[in-house]
Amino acid sequence: DTMKKIVALVIAVGVFSFTSFAASFVDIENHWAKDYIITLADSGVVNGVTDTLYMPDDNVTRAQYLKMIMETVGLEQKPVRVGECLDADLNDWYAGYLQSALDCGLVPKGMVQNYGEKVEYTVDDKGNATSSKVIYTGEFNGQAPITREEMAVLTEYMYQYTRTILTNPKAVEVKKTSFKDNEEISEWAKASIDRAVADGFIDGMEDNTFKPKDTATRAQAATVIVRVLEKTK
Repeated sequence: DTMKKIVALVIAVGVFSFTSFAASFVDIENHWAKDYIITLADSGVVNGVTDTLYMPDDNVTRAQYLKMIMETVGLEQKPVRVGECLDADLNDWYAGYLQSALDCGLVPKGMVQNYGEKVEYTVDDKGNATSSKVIYTGEFNGQAPITREEMAVLTEYMYQYTRTILTNPKAVEVKKTSFKDNEEISEWAKASIDRAVADGFIDGMEDNTFKPKDTATRAQAATVIVRVLEKTK
């Protein structure tokens, strides 16, 4: 339920945890995302950069957003298998989330530098394959700032993977977006962005651009998370 998801969010690194509340943030008063930040803060979820600053326009990393959206939709981390978690290892705090996302097929190829995959088989003493698994290779670069198109794609991948008739009983009509800069959206991200916009998770800018390659901000991440929570009530 929603409360469980909110509780789960408090352990998300970097943006969400039990500390500051919206009333303490002096830098969101006139910010467009104020209401979204307050919604999470009033649940004890938002963590400021300091006790009084939320820094809504600062960046969010790929790793931070991966954990946030997975916690939001209820996907748990898994034990890390060395050599099967791209460029993350046991020392990376987000590795269990990346391992889980990889195992579920929820990491877009477009977000993996030098992407590769191979199938490994387990065989019995007669040479017959008894099981198989896909091993992915490449770099996720978890500490890099996540872009708006990457945030939209991860959101839709995670939401669609976990959606049920209870969380989303009505089908949403998906139309192609008509942003002024649609041609700047990566081909691998277009379908997910169309759906993320249709689901109401993410918007374009006031000038009807999407700015897909811009890095996502803490305010934008908070907005998307609140909207996903509301969609899954």
